[in-house]
Amino acid sequence: MLPTTGSDVQEAFGRAKNLNAALKNFIKRESRSGDQVVTFAKEFRAAVGTGREIAVSAFIEKNYPKKEVYFLGVARYAFPELVESCVGRIIDKYAEAFNQTYERQEQGIAVKDAKTFCAIVREVHQMVKADIQAAELPVNGFLENALLSSVFEIDVLTEAMRELSRGS
Repeated sequence: MLPTTGSDVQEAFGRAKNLNAALKNFIKRESRSGDQVVTFAKEFRAAVGTGREIAVSAFIEKNYPKKEVYFLGVARYAFPELVESCVGRIIDKYAEAFNQTYERQEQGIAVKDAKTFCAIVREVHQMVKADIQAAELPVNGFLENALLSSVFEIDVLTEAMRELSRGS
């Protein structure tokens, strides 16, 4: 994943229109994933429900980055319009060509066309950053990771992140 701090997480969620509703949706749709998801989301909701930034900050500090995947999941519900529009545009523009650049194997993916794979990953990253900025949200590693993890499946995301880290 791209480098991220707890401050990035707090900054992003501080700009969510309705974090409480996002957490409710996260619980409703992701609770089948296990009790840890429910516990995490309920504790996060309790912190948000205090109305005090210090409580949210303390919750994030306590749980980030060890529960990063949960925070990324909540971000998808906290910024649904951004996720839907950005991911949709990326899929429409690149999915077919991108899927031709790699193949799945037992141990992960094998990139068949590294030049095109890398070019598309970099273009997708630029689109993600531009969409975050256009939504007037903080362009930081956390929101970038949330969108990139919505675009790429986990095995492809791992390889995409390797490529982005090489270019940094």
